[in-house]
Order: sequence, then structure tokens, then C-alpha cells
Amino acid sequence: MTAVHEISIREALIAGSQRLEDSESPWLDACLLLAQRLGWRREKLLASYPDFLDQAVYSDFMKLIDKRSQGFPVAYITGNKEFYGRDFYVEPGILCPRPDTEILIEEALQQIESHQYKRVHDLCTGSGCIALTLALENRELRVSASDISETSEKVFNKNRKSLQAESVSFKLTSLFDGIEGPIDLIVTNPPYLTTKETTDRMDQRWKEPSLALDGGNDGLDLIRIIIEQAPSLLSVEGMLMIEADPRQMDSMERLLEENRFTSIKRVCDLAGDERVILGNRS
Repeated sequence: MTAVHEISIREALIAGSQRLEDSESPWLDACLLLAQRLGWRREKLLASYPDFLDQAVYSDFMKLIDKRSQGFPVAYITGNKEFYGRDFYVEPGILCPRPDTEILIEEALQQIESHQYKRVHDLCTGSGCIALTLALENRELRVSASDISETSEKVFNKNRKSLQAESVSFKLTSLFDGIEGPIDLIVTNPPYLTTKETTDRMDQRWKEPSLALDGGNDGLDLIRIIIEQAPSLLSVEGMLMIEADPRQMDSMERLLEENRFTSIKRVCDLAGDERVILGNRS
């Protein structure tokens, strides 16, 4: 590459990461943003540290860094987020897929195989990362998804097309309204932050939508409704699987027991924190 003002890729990454010191992963963020500007895979970027950037590329890169420093997720800036080995399109108004949610995918696939489940519904689907991943990992499943957000519908449809998962249906609705049973497995990653936690994040310039985060005063408003209503849609011995905050697991287990779920199980994420809880309809 021709260097107008000679700055190496490594030096650019150092400058970018220093400006992102408040980020949880400044170096990774800088790498992803520079790779996006160059149109490279990250592996090529890491192998090209000594190469020089021209001024236009460096200037564009620093503009992306500035946007990240304003609180925009890297995925909003690049327009995609990797999840379970696939690239998902994301945009403002959609919760970005998290690595922790891959734990739910792993557990769901195990339960599907163990119980020979055939029909799965993903509630509060957002980008569709859960529903589409399950359908692509097990082509025999009949998978549907729903969300109250029109942005979710648009993003879901775009991901469904790009990932060639046209068999997965989407319904724009609130929770279980208009959803027909029986369903063997209901999976969901619903809003579960408390209203205070959500407000604090918004005050800190958090850019993801409060609709996808705010679960009420204790973070359990939607989860209560889901646990109460799920049995009417589940098949005999069907299963409900929920991702939530580790601090909520005791309360959620009590709610599941009160609604006559059995074989309740908690699943830990890679950090050893309880991240997923599940139970069978009695």
C-alpha cells in the first residue's frame, strides 16, 4: 500500500485503541473497525502489522473509532456480528448477538436431540440469531420466531435470506399473541435488565434499544408472563428455556416451580455463571 503519511497498521491500531480506553476490549474493537475499513478479514490484518496505511484510510478509520467512543457497538458500525460461526446483519434498534447466548444454542441442540423435539419457537427473537442458528444446525426442525419490534422483522428477514433459512417463519406480535401450539421447545432471550440498570446504561450513552433490555423493576416482568403462559402452548413434556442474569436464577426457579414445571436445570456460561434455565411442562 502507498503511504502518504507513513503510519503502520500496528501504529494505527495503537492510536485507535488508546482512544477507546473506556471500552471493554479496545484493541479488539480497533482491529475489527480497521478490518472493516480495509475490507479485510481480521486474520489478514493481524498478519499485516508492518504495512503502511495512506492518510485517507487512516482518517476514515479514526472516524469509525470516534463513533465507537460515542457508545455505538462495533456491530452497529460494521453492520454485522458473528454468532455461532455465522455473520448476522444488525442495525440500531436490534440487540447485538452475544457470545453468552451460544450457551443457550448448545443446550437447546442437546435437548432437541435427547427428546427428539420437532417444533421450536424463539420468543423475542431480535436479529433471529437463535431461531436461524437452530434451524441451520438441525434441518429437520420446524422453527418459528416472533418479536414485537418492526425493526426486528426487517433484520430477521434480511438474515433469513442471507443465511438461506427460508423455512423459518416470523410473526410480528407481542409475546405469545397469535402463536399456535403445540410447541416442543420454546427458547427466549427476553429483556431482563432492571429499569434502573437500563436507565443507567442509557445515561452512559448505551446505543442498544431499551425495549430489548428493560425487564421492569426487578428485570422479571416479561419473564413472569412467559413462564405463566408457556404451558398452554407447550406439548406434553415440552420445554421452556430462558437466558437471563445469573442473579435472577433463584427467582426464576421459584416461578417455574409455581407454574408446575419439572426437571428444572440451570446451565453455566464459560465464565461459570448460571446463564440459562430450563424446565419441562408437567
